[in-house]
Amino acid sequence: MSPKRHSSSRFEPSSSDKYQEILKLPNFDEVLPEEQIQLFIQKIDQCNAMFDFGDTTYDLRGKEIKRITLQELIQFISNNRFNYTDEMYKHVVSMFKKNLFRPIPPPVNPVGDVFDPDEDEPVSELAWPHMQAIYEFFLRFIESPDFQHQMAKQYIDHDFILRILELFDSEDPRERDCLKTTLHRIYGKFLSLRSFIRKSINNVFLQFVYETERFNGIGELLEILGSIINGFALPLKEEHKIFLVRVLMPLHKVKSLSLYHPQLAYCIVQFLEKDPSLTEDVIMGLLRFWPKINSPKEVMFLNEIEDIFEVMEPNEFLKIQIPLFAQLSKCISSPHFQVSEKVLCYWSNDYFLTLITENAEVVLPIIFASLYELTNSTQPGIENGIMQRKLQENPHATIDANGNLIDSGLVLQDFNQGIIPSSNDPNHPHHNLIQIHETVNNSQNNGHQDLNGNDMTDEEYYDSFSSLQGGGQGMGDDYNGYDDGTGMLQHNSATSSWNKSIHSLAFGALKVFMDHNPILYDHCTLLYHQSLEEQKQREIARKEGWKRIEEYVKNIKQKQEDQGPGSASGGESMQGLSIH
Repeated sequence: MSPKRHSSSRFEPSSSDKYQEILKLPNFDEVLPEEQIQLFIQKIDQCNAMFDFGDTTYDLRGKEIKRITLQELIQFISNNRFNYTDEMYKHVVSMFKKNLFRPIPPPVNPVGDVFDPDEDEPVSELAWPHMQAIYEFFLRFIESPDFQHQMAKQYIDHDFILRILELFDSEDPRERDCLKTTLHRIYGKFLSLRSFIRKSINNVFLQFVYETERFNGIGELLEILGSIINGFALPLKEEHKIFLVRVLMPLHKVKSLSLYHPQLAYCIVQFLEKDPSLTEDVIMGLLRFWPKINSPKEVMFLNEIEDIFEVMEPNEFLKIQIPLFAQLSKCISSPHFQVSEKVLCYWSNDYFLTLITENAEVVLPIIFASLYELTNSTQPGIENGIMQRKLQENPHATIDANGNLIDSGLVLQDFNQGIIPSSNDPNHPHHNLIQIHETVNNSQNNGHQDLNGNDMTDEEYYDSFSSLQGGGQGMGDDYNGYDDGTGMLQHNSATSSWNKSIHSLAFGALKVFMDHNPILYDHCTLLYHQSLEEQKQREIARKEGWKRIEEYVKNIKQKQEDQGPGSASGGESMQGLSIH
């Protein structure tokens, strides 16, 4: 393991500080009660002495005396009740500023990738032994029942807040955690500073999004805001709604989103719990910033959409269902399996199922093609030549837009007999097929199981498809969804390990609509194949148009060769040679 990186933002102490000898003051229990306040102030002033932690051997005695003094102050504040004087506020705030307010050094890796908490070691402040004690003391000081914000507000002012916010850029996560607690306590104590604190945090976010894209404390600031948003009074003020749309939503477009996305998603959900009417603004904002080629970021967006569904009201769903499911349809067809899998896992949420089934007439036509093609995916078969052979043997077989043979288990209509029974009905011609597909849904945790609930290996699971062949086993003589050589489903005969799960999830998603509204499902199936046929006809017409043009050009060249140079006739017309 590599050693932790160290970075100190301490400037070299001035000569007067560096060579100043610090003496141990008496303990609080060694003086009279009426002298304790004065001793408290003396100890506070003694902690203004700065030490060079870059030199581990320098003035070890002085460093230890300061550490012990800070611990004594913490114990005194925690265990005693007394009236704070104005002089105490002044000296405490001054000591806090002296020790902690400093310029933040440049990042350790200024031009490389952003800090990855899973891969990179955190940067540690060398002076942390003293800094931690000062943060703890100051926190105990303002949390004390004897603390009076009316007296402290002349020292904890706007400038103090701005300097605190600058410290959030520290690379030491321990310091940022202390700052988060400190600023939150100040927000709770000082009502007059709340508006300024929110405005200042807004400015940090805006600068981060539109200028620097580098700030270490975004996650901690969002945690503070999550608590603040939770306490907003209803109805929400207009400034809070503007903050959501213009400040929080643009945070989604920064490339380092992964560092603070859980906190950001929590803030978004808090807003929607307060005011569900903001759902449309949030969803449209997410769609606006939706990543194009960044799959991990796309998974984060889908996680956030999943959280939003938990608090979405049915009337708000109606407003965003068309644009949202247009994007989800693209995600279902994504070549990255985690993106596709994440969307398909939505179907395991009961409330999501309620929303989409109640609005199936709108939702299903949007996502039908993606689910249908994914369920019939046999791309590995295309690679190894199986599909070319099968299509040659069955030139009139039904295929989808990707050239995959259609699983007959997904076709509800028999053109001679009309709509067939529900897939839950044992009389359904493909009831056994659907039941076997359902067993895959549990395979991620429990492995494959047969229809009796017995565990099966992967080989036994795929061998089970051989018992569902078309000839005289309740599946109908016209069922042609199997490989003649293996007896296995076309789209399962050559699938890779990951898309076994994807195929199962997609099949389950379609089955929900198949059971809920078979007429609508069949209508979508017919429209899908009609669109494929129209596309096929357009392609034929396009090829014929190009062929006529090639023949026309060939005839012109032939006439030029026959008549000699310069005698070509330009009277031929290209009428009727348009390409559709």
